[in-house]
Amino acid sequence: MPICTETAQKDEKMRGTLEMAAKIWYNKTTQSELETERNMKADRTKEKKSGSAGRDLALRIGAVVAAALFVAYTILDPQLSADETTQGLLKSIVSRACGAAVFLLVLLYLRFRLLAKPTAACLSAFLPALAVVVNNFPFLSAARGDAYLVRGDLVWLYAVDALMIGVFEELAFRGMLFPILLENRRGTSKQIFRTTVTVSAVFGLVHLVNLLEGAGIGPTLLQVGYSFLIGGMCSIVLLKSGNLLLCILLHAVYDFCGGLYPTLGAGVWWDTPTVIWTAVLGTAVFAWMMYLLVHIRPEEADRLYRKKEKSES
Repeated sequence: MPICTETAQKDEKMRGTLEMAAKIWYNKTTQSELETERNMKADRTKEKKSGSAGRDLALRIGAVVAAALFVAYTILDPQLSADETTQGLLKSIVSRACGAAVFLLVLLYLRFRLLAKPTAACLSAFLPALAVVVNNFPFLSAARGDAYLVRGDLVWLYAVDALMIGVFEELAFRGMLFPILLENRRGTSKQIFRTTVTVSAVFGLVHLVNLLEGAGIGPTLLQVGYSFLIGGMCSIVLLKSGNLLLCILLHAVYDFCGGLYPTLGAGVWWDTPTVIWTAVLGTAVFAWMMYLLVHIRPEEADRLYRKKEKSES
């Protein structure tokens, strides 16, 4: 019995020693793995910051280059076509393309979230806005022959011009100015309402520069008012959809429908029935858009920003 007891004690002691050695080995291995994981995570963070810094520098340089091209083209005003109408359209397209490039690069730097997948919920704003912009086309006058195209060969070029106007102005106002002003003013529906009205008013007043190009005071003031309404509609569409491309589409269609005959045609495109219908439609859509804007929730504005930015604001 004493021998068995002594052997059992030795075995117990041996097991204890082995267990202790196993624990020491496990702890060292675990600490080593944790240290390795921490180092790898630190390296990934460093690489990410380095890549982000390089990306931001490239965007800054690109924006400066695009801005320089915009200024140079505006000053030099090169002759791209002997045809006056074609020259005017090409000048507009190229200058706005350069300007759009500047704003696009700035937007990539700011990293707003403006390309959300549209859902059925945004149709409540998009469809009424689409009705207004399509109504800008003089259907009745064109059908009667009161308005007609003189330069039908340039319709495609004018379509490109209308698209570039939409891209340029929407990137500048709904893409950049609106999110910048809204970022710290989206806590309540009232703040969102005030910011939307402010940006729309600025967008409208910017069109006063048309006076410098020889436009009449009456047509210019009318355009200022229309631009205010279109700007407000596009802002609401952006808030409801989170997608800037829808705003660009609306803006481009509006400019194409409203400017095609005045730019490339002749005749009369505003008649009494068209004016009455436009007033009725515009009033109804304006009232509906105001209803939507008043009921915009802060969460709808929040999705224009990254989560990290939301927590920091």
